Amino acid sequence: MASIATLITEVRVDINDSNSTRFSTDTPLLTLFKKAIRRANRICQRNDINFAKKKVSLSTVAAQNYIDISSSVADFDVWIGLYYEGEHREIEPMNELEWNSEEETGLTEHCLLDQANSKIYLKGTPSAVLSLDFWYYPTVDTSTYTTSTSTPWSGRLDDIIMEYVRMRALNMDEMDLSFDSQLMTDMENQILESYKRNSVGRVNKVGWMN
Repeated sequence: MASIATLITEVRVDINDSNSTRFSTDTPLLTLFKKAIRRANRICQRNDINFAKKKVSLSTVAAQNYIDISSSVADFDVWIGLYYEGEHREIEPMNELEWNSEEETGLTEHCLLDQANSKIYLKGTPSAVLSLDFWYYPTVDTSTYTTSTSTPWSGRLDDIIMEYVRMRALNMDEMDLSFDSQLMTDMENQILESYKRNSVGRVNKVGWMN
């Protein structure tokens, strides 16, 4: 894991701009790094890359049929799964139509995500505290990044992201969308070749620890 400033220095060497004649400030390169990180994050989500995932422990509240995740999962972005530790299985998510069409089921059988209001509803009201495991993809918000910000994912994608930025920097004056698409494809292929084997595809089964 390195600061973006460190990576910018490396990119400047690669594009023969160590004396800052092509890019007089780091601002345009920082912008390219921020875009590359956002794109890499979506690639990780689409392809189920393991290191981009996160798990937190949630607890139900007695006599309340939802869990407020506004504080405990403030960085929530994309759902992976909610699991009940007591029965070692997934609490299956429903869509809005299913939720409003089905009668109340067992407490830990179904749930509904209300992301706009930071709530997970349970199809039943717990009478006691239950421990749940929630897996998700967190947000990667680059809006506050500066050159002193450290790269995400413990630096695993630093070289891949630098290569993307290097090629974009060399071609900033070219209005060629096909080249940008080629860079995106290349970045995705590099991430998959490096890390896809660490991720096991989800298998639907009754007991998630069977």
